[in-house]
Order: sequence, then C-alpha cells, then structure tokens
Amino acid sequence: MKRLGIVIFVLLIGYAMFYDITVGTLPMLGTYAKAKQTTVQQKKEEAAAPYQSIEVKSGDTVLSVVEAVSKKKPPSVEKVVEDFKKLNPQESPSKLRIGKKYKFPSYK
Repeated sequence: MKRLGIVIFVLLIGYAMFYDITVGTLPMLGTYAKAKQTTVQQKKEEAAAPYQSIEVKSGDTVLSVVEAVSKKKPPSVEKVVEDFKKLNPQESPSKLRIGKKYKFPSYK
C-alpha cells in the first residue's frame, strides 16, 4: 500500500510539472502589459515611418533599393529588414519578385 501511494504521488508531481511547463499556472500580467504597450508604440512608429513604393527590377535587393532611396547611409541590415517586414507584412525580404511594387523604408 505504501508503494502504491508513493507511485501515485510521483505521478501526480510529474503531471503537475508537465502541466506547469507546457500550459503554465500563473498569469503573466507584467508581460501582457508590456506586450500591449509595445504594440501601441509599434503602431505609432509604423504610421510615422517614411517609405517609398518602388517597383523591383532584375538584380534588386532590399538593401540595394534602400541605399538608392535613402539620402544618408542606411542603418544595419537587420534594421532595414525589420522595417521592410513592418511595411510589407505579407512579403519576404529575401524573395522579391521582379515587376512587383514594394514599400521600402527611406532613411533621411
């Protein structure tokens, strides 16, 4: 009887740990508030971000077009790709199609 109780206890503890890791038991209110605040900030940044709609030609890349459009040297490649994804959420920056117009960020 003692062994059965120990086995049930171990299984219960194992299930509780599994449930806590996969689903979680404590609400993460601090994380939710931060996420909500960042989405509001992102929407403001997206609305204010300057861009130009340009048709892609053969041999164009996101970076080459942004360098041609911008008056000053663009920031890091990661920032350019991130801004391109914000302006074109359904498109991949590595798979531009020739003849299609995209919104490219312009840095002034």
